[in-house]
Amino acid sequence: MIPKLIVHNSISLDGSTTGFEANLDIHYKLLSSYLPDAIIVGSNTAKTGTQFFCETIPPEEESDFRKPEIQPDDPRAYWLIADSRGILEGLLHVFRRSDYGKDVIVLVSEKTPEGYINYLKERNYDFIRAGADRVNIRHALEIANERYGFELIASDSGGVLNSILLEHGLVEEISLIINPVIVGKNGTNLFRTLEKSDIRLELLKNQIVEKQCVHLVYRVLKE
Repeated sequence: MIPKLIVHNSISLDGSTTGFEANLDIHYKLLSSYLPDAIIVGSNTAKTGTQFFCETIPPEEESDFRKPEIQPDDPRAYWLIADSRGILEGLLHVFRRSDYGKDVIVLVSEKTPEGYINYLKERNYDFIRAGADRVNIRHALEIANERYGFELIASDSGGVLNSILLEHGLVEEISLIINPVIVGKNGTNLFRTLEKSDIRLELLKNQIVEKQCVHLVYRVLKE
């Protein structure tokens, strides 16, 4: 079974994910309100996102090689990071240390470098191998449901991964925080690589948050 998937993102009024400073308190407060079992992120978004957790990447410590102790009542989600090329080698401990997630589970493919697989094993990171070249997201989500019992996953990623999720019909809801800013021509569209057109949506919720932002939630209508 594939878990329910919600795309969650903060964007400008003209649909950009970059070129402005998002309110992370609002972003993560609304994201956590869904109580997702895991938050799926693409490797490029994750690499860029390390700057939000720390100004410079700290060196690894002995504790970074061990799984964190997780309490049964811990409400936080797991990080589910798609990284078939291993670009996060040397960076994953930033996510393991963060207060926003329980621990990291990495999605890899058959072509993922063995050096990166060894890096994951040495540090006791769980990983899901699905797909020949790139990660087969549908298969990976099925495994995540079977292995960990994940029933709800939220995507907190950029345009590439979100487009893939929509292309494959995996998204059930889209949650957008509209920020009061227009980025213009230098913006990065939320679904910039999406080739599928005419995806129909149904508005479920619209709410003003913090007097400035608007939270919109849509259901993705199935064909």
